Amino acid sequence: MLFLNDTFILIRIFTFALVFSSVVLLQGCGGGPAVPVMARIDAVGSSKAAMDEYDLNRDGFIDQSELKNAPSLKEAEKIIDTNNDGKLSQEEIEQRLNKYAVQGMALISFSCSVAMDGEKKTDIEVEMVPEKFMLDAIKPAKGKSDANGMVRFKQEGQQFEGVQPGFYKIKVIKVGSFTFPARFNENTTIGKEIALDRMGRGGDSFDIRVSSK
Repeated sequence: MLFLNDTFILIRIFTFALVFSSVVLLQGCGGGPAVPVMARIDAVGSSKAAMDEYDLNRDGFIDQSELKNAPSLKEAEKIIDTNNDGKLSQEEIEQRLNKYAVQGMALISFSCSVAMDGEKKTDIEVEMVPEKFMLDAIKPAKGKSDANGMVRFKQEGQQFEGVQPGFYKIKVIKVGSFTFPARFNENTTIGKEIALDRMGRGGDSFDIRVSSK
């Protein structure tokens, strides 16, 4: 749980697998919407890029102080850190990225529940931006809250709702004419890993309180 001062946006994120049945597959073959294709992620290149970006002291690890600048890696730390030493290595990040291919998901349904000042609001714009170290293998995803405060995300270039597996920064952009401050927007500290095996884990839901000042 993150606490960030006065004006509150309460975001609860839930994930569940988006499974495509044989009916959907037939639609894709018969002139209907194209079936989503798995992203081609360069696990070696992306893990190296993550180290280049976040391993500031160049000791071969992304430690706790450095993870503060890596929102999505911090959010998924306990899953990536397989030897439980409290820091992430290039090998651990590479292994994590390789799991996406094994899991075999092109898109995973991903939604968040948004409440502002304790109330559900419509048209709160939220954007999921891939971490730079994903090397453009995945696309941004956007959504707006509905009357029930729910945001469903749709990835750029996709006809189906859902988000490609990978690491993202989450930006709370604006509601109506109000644009949220840069620390919740361009300089966001909110991050999320999207992956099939994150379903049902405690890390799949969290509350965020955002100040308007």
